[in-house]
Amino acid sequence: MNDFEQEAEQPLLPSEHAEGMDAEIISIVEENSFEPSEANDDSSAHHSELVSQDASKEKKKAGEFLDQSAPILVKHAARKKFRMGPAKTKSFQRFVTIGWSGEREPATDLIWAEATVDGKWIVIDMLERIPTRKEVLERILALQAALVTVDFNFSYPTAFFDLLQHAEGIGDWRSMIRTIRSDLKKNVDDGLRLWAERMGRYRESQLDPDVPRGKLQHSRRYDDWGWNSSQKGLAPHEQLSMARRFRHTDIPLRRLAGSDTMSTMQIGYNRLTERYEFNGNIRGRPALLGMAMLEQLLEAGRKDLAIWPMMEPRALTIAESLPWLFTQGTLPDHADLENIFRNYEDAGWEITDTVRGAARKNPVKREALFTLIGVVKTEQRLAGRRGHPPIRDYNPAIYRDPRVQLEGWIYGVGYRPQEEENDLRKEQPKREGTIASARNGEQNVISPNVSETAMEK
Repeated sequence: MNDFEQEAEQPLLPSEHAEGMDAEIISIVEENSFEPSEANDDSSAHHSELVSQDASKEKKKAGEFLDQSAPILVKHAARKKFRMGPAKTKSFQRFVTIGWSGEREPATDLIWAEATVDGKWIVIDMLERIPTRKEVLERILALQAALVTVDFNFSYPTAFFDLLQHAEGIGDWRSMIRTIRSDLKKNVDDGLRLWAERMGRYRESQLDPDVPRGKLQHSRRYDDWGWNSSQKGLAPHEQLSMARRFRHTDIPLRRLAGSDTMSTMQIGYNRLTERYEFNGNIRGRPALLGMAMLEQLLEAGRKDLAIWPMMEPRALTIAESLPWLFTQGTLPDHADLENIFRNYEDAGWEITDTVRGAARKNPVKREALFTLIGVVKTEQRLAGRRGHPPIRDYNPAIYRDPRVQLEGWIYGVGYRPQEEENDLRKEQPKREGTIASARNGEQNVISPNVSETAMEK
């Protein structure tokens, strides 16, 4: 048992509402998670005794965030000894979600949200803005044991490492973040430009050979207009690149999450400065600043700290998150918050007035809050059978997968070893035929656990 795994009784809380989730994302997040243990037969009797008579009215507006099939627990009953299913489970007892920002300091969108498991209650007592990334670093290092999720990419596609290895000898993830830290430590803006230039060379290393590399250029002589023209070659930055910009873990989310899975390698060419820059990329700069912080965390030398999944979980584990996985891109309106908070309180969640007030006023803080709630539900196995896999349920092969060790993985996205993916690729044509037959009315069974978008084509 790892240091972070503490014995704790599992509180009975409403499960995540999953009926509205896209079928594809459901299959992605559950494709390799272990099924949670079913409840004891006699638990249903106790369960029904705690159902509020007015539960359906209270939950009408909160249906998108609390499972409407789950009972409401009155607050005094939730404090009593009550168990459903296995008596105990192993999980983190403290959780932090950081809304990351790459803007110049003092930052306005750098958010810290924190929750703890206190007996039968889950307490959320912190939701605040932090002005500097240095303070975020110090706060993380001050934690004793916790799961910390941060919403920036921890790495880049494997093919980019191939270029770094060939050009600069940077062949592994730790060498890369160490180089990022060194480049940004000297001067942040210069370091960011340096990495944009590396990405520019990567982009130009795989230009599309099937696209014309020239265009017709008309003569500027007035008497040649209309007939005289010459072929002008296109500069590399004007040509289409075939270089891979997304990691393996990003692929199943691209169509569903949209801009939330924007590539951190998206760059544009500035004709004035004649160099590549992160033009319009809201994730490129934050990712580099975040990876520099990861190196600082490792430089601290704590033996109980791990960057997941490059390292196996420890007491203090840092993981990459994507808020969209827990919010599906929507947040409750201001008018619905009170009803939602009331239902969570009935279910054994204590959300302080300070946190509630911050969530009402600031949508960025509201997103961090509901991301934190989703992480807690995931790790406490409260999201139902269609929820995301907690860290302890991931296949151990993820820590030996060379691709994952380079590219990282998004917390909450299901994982399959490469050999299983290869088997699925072989079965894909057969499965497509089965789907077509089912649509034509034939009696065929389609496996719900196979995602059409879970594999890179």
